[in-house]
Amino acid sequence: MDTSTQAQSPLISVITIVYNDIAHIIETMDSVIAQDYPQLEYIIIDGASSDGTKEAIMRHIQACAKVDSRGKGVAKTTHAHNEKSGFYLEATHKEKNLTFKFLSQKDSGIYEAMNKGTELATGQWCNFMNCGDRFYSPNALKEFFAYFSHQSTQSMLQTQPQITPQILYGDSQLIYDDTHSKILYASTKSHKYRHHFIHQSAFIATPLMQAYRYDTSFKIAGDTDFFAKAYNNGVSFYHIPLVVSSFSLEGVSSHLSWQMFKEDCQIGYKYNRLFPLLHALKYLFWIIPRVCIRELIPARFRSQARILLGKKTS
Repeated sequence: MDTSTQAQSPLISVITIVYNDIAHIIETMDSVIAQDYPQLEYIIIDGASSDGTKEAIMRHIQACAKVDSRGKGVAKTTHAHNEKSGFYLEATHKEKNLTFKFLSQKDSGIYEAMNKGTELATGQWCNFMNCGDRFYSPNALKEFFAYFSHQSTQSMLQTQPQITPQILYGDSQLIYDDTHSKILYASTKSHKYRHHFIHQSAFIATPLMQAYRYDTSFKIAGDTDFFAKAYNNGVSFYHIPLVVSSFSLEGVSSHLSWQMFKEDCQIGYKYNRLFPLLHALKYLFWIIPRVCIRELIPARFRSQARILLGKKTS
């Protein structure tokens, strides 16, 4: 690969974590494998699934790739220096410049699993496309990094030498159901307390990801904590106005919960002692009433409203 192509298409490490979700893992894998992108490393971290997910992943990899190594693998835990045994496999796609790294190993939760994926990453940028999510189109990666490497973008960044983006992020598609969706446009406003984009649509410089890691004490908001810490430590964020990922409302952090509220307050308190009070008022007078009103509206009427508002998937 020549230097210009390599600059426009840096090696990307896409990481998928999964546990007992055989219903969705193949769809997510296919969206990554289908990417029309010249340099891709695909890392899959399975939490020692017992529902056939591990076996489904292995079959899918073996169907399209040549296995380079397989057997017992080890990975350090995020809480200590001891090691846990697990199954590890590496493979190379038969037709594309795409490599696989697959680790199946018990973990303490999603953020330990994501840290394991980060440890295996060798790309310039990391992206987390977890089970159930997918890229918006087969050209998502190619178009995103073509935009970032375009002369006009690089010229703009060179006029601001203090800006060296270490976190890139794009827009996202929210899927309501089989026929309804909408585009969520990311915001460029302050990420001091909460990132204003979807995690699946972000690309994090791998050295930064490996240095900061996710705090495994969080159950839901580990990504919020990561991005807030990065922003408050002066890390530069850069928005690319292209849709990167598609996700549904079935994720672990998609619904209101006491755990989510508590973790958001815990994160915000680090940077503003008044944040928990302000966040509680926002929940009480804005978020909770909106959710309650929405839940009172029958599903069929919500679908009709989406059609009228132009949110029907093409």
